[in-house]
Amino acid sequence: MESSYKGLYVQRDERGEIISVQVVDTGGNSLPLDPEIYIEREVEPPIDELPDQANSNPTEDT
Repeated sequence: MESSYKGLYVQRDERGEIISVQVVDTGGNSLPLDPEIYIEREVEPPIDELPDQANSNPTEDT
């Protein structure tokens, strides 16, 4: 089943572990997902291809 979300970036804790994934839905609403849910729902792109929040470009087209 194709997800209605698209991954934007990951948020990491001080140890570098992913604690949240910011996504956007088809309506343009942005929200955080737990990494486990992101993977379970097979959201694209794969979690390991997402930039860190500090390296993301918020003006980039979604």
